[in-house]
Amino acid sequence: MNPGDTQSVEMPQVVILAGGLGTRLGDLTQRIPKSLVEVDDKPIIGHILDWISGQGCNRALILTGHLGEQFEQYTHHTVSLTYVQEPQPLGTGGALWNAVDYLEPEFILLWGDDFHPIDYQKLVIKHRDDANLMTMTVTESHETMNLQHRDGRVIKYDKHNSTPDFNGYEAGTSVVSKRIVLLFGRDGKWSWEETVYPKLSGKIGAHIDNTKFWDMGTPERLSKLIEFLKQQPTRT
Repeated sequence: MNPGDTQSVEMPQVVILAGGLGTRLGDLTQRIPKSLVEVDDKPIIGHILDWISGQGCNRALILTGHLGEQFEQYTHHTVSLTYVQEPQPLGTGGALWNAVDYLEPEFILLWGDDFHPIDYQKLVIKHRDDANLMTMTVTESHETMNLQHRDGRVIKYDKHNSTPDFNGYEAGTSVVSKRIVLLFGRDGKWSWEETVYPKLSGKIGAHIDNTKFWDMGTPERLSKLIEFLKQQPTRT
C-alpha cells in the first residue's frame, strides 16, 4: 500500500520514540537530534510522517530527549504533532512513562530513526481481531534474529544474544495498548523492549511482514537509507 491509498480502518494515534542520543552517528548528532538528520533533503522524521499520513494516520505524539527543543518549530502538513520532551535520558520505557498522560488507549509505536514502509491496515486489523495487548511486526528476512515466534505469538526475545531457535526479528512497528504502559511503567530510566517483551512472552501477537526496514543508526545504514529513498518513484 502506498501513501494516498484510501483506508477502511480507523487508525490509532502514532507514537514515535525520538529521544535517542545517536552516538553511533558521531559529530552529526552532537548538534542535531537523530530524527532531524536530513535524509535525501528531508529529516528522517519527515519521511516517517509522510508514510503514516498515507496510511491514514492524522496525529502523532513525538517523544524527544537529546536536543529536543529543536523540534519545536517542526510541523507536518497533514499530521497533527504533539511533543513531549524527557527532562533527562530515560530510555525507551521511561520516555513512554514520561508521556503516559498523552497516550491514547491504543497506539502505533515507531522508532524515530527507522523507516518502515509497511501496510498499517493489515497490522491494525490483526491486532484488533486477535484482541492483543500488543502486536509486533516481525520480519523473517533480516540478517540477524532476535526473537522466536510460533503460532502467531512472540514467545522469546533477546536484544543482545541470538539463539538457534530464533526465527524472526523485530521490525520496528507495533500496535500497543496503553494498559501495558500503565502495568509496567515506573519512574527513572528503563528499556521498553528489555522490560516488557520478556514479561509478555507468549502474549505478544506476531504480525509477519518481510518488507525491508531501514535503520539509520550508523553512517553505513544512513547511506543505504539515502540510496533507497532516492530510488523511490513517488516522493512527497
